[in-house]
Amino acid sequence: MAGPVLELRNLNKEIPRPGGDPFIIFKNINLTVRDGEFVSIVGPSGCGKTTLLRVINGLMPHSGGQILIDGKSAEEVNQELLMGFVFQGASLLPWRTSLKNVLLGVEGRGQNAKDTEQRARKHLELVGLSGFENYYPHQLSGGMQQRVNLARALAVNPRILLMDEPFAALDAQTRNFMQLELLRIWRETRKTVIFVTHMIAEAILLSDRVVVFTHRPGTVRSEFQVPLPRPRTMDIKSDPRFLDLENVVWKQIEEEVNAAGGFAKL
Repeated sequence: MAGPVLELRNLNKEIPRPGGDPFIIFKNINLTVRDGEFVSIVGPSGCGKTTLLRVINGLMPHSGGQILIDGKSAEEVNQELLMGFVFQGASLLPWRTSLKNVLLGVEGRGQNAKDTEQRARKHLELVGLSGFENYYPHQLSGGMQQRVNLARALAVNPRILLMDEPFAALDAQTRNFMQLELLRIWRETRKTVIFVTHMIAEAILLSDRVVVFTHRPGTVRSEFQVPLPRPRTMDIKSDPRFLDLENVVWKQIEEEVNAAGGFAKL
């Protein structure tokens, strides 16, 4: 892998509260992500994982520290132009077809309309939706809607792909299928991915590295390289190395929940 594409240095996020101390969401986040690396973040609910993605993308300002993208500070670059964001829900416009929803990500960027449409069609093909270009969201299953969501994020050719629990709303069978689809797409595109999930097994299956957050205010507790070869299939979940890592990560999250008083939801 090449050098770091993203560096977070002592990154903080807090929200002011009238007449009181600020509400600290996360603090002192130090994280380096290399080009083409797939990194998952896990931790107790409320520890700031989703907020971190929004700060990295520039949707929310940070309160302190630095974000470096290819060695340049976030203030020097347009974060939104360098990143694609896949939200928990598909967030598709119901009056637009699959093709038109994917085009949302590339419209208004001064590019030739024919070229942008070809790009949108290419990415629908990449996510396995050739032939569904003219279908509306209500005509698609939940998994297919999320594939449109992913195609929209990829169509902007992002330097970094941010994914916030994209499969959380899917049933178990569809979720497993989408995990395998994402592994295939990652192999083909080699995008740098930062993936937030509550499922430890999902993080291990997909990732090169798993980062564990503490309870709020969140910070990095530990990082684990995933010692499993690629390409991966569902069979790898029975590998002793997979099970050992899943157990270690689970114990750390359990400790964080208990340290927070046992009220955080996993």
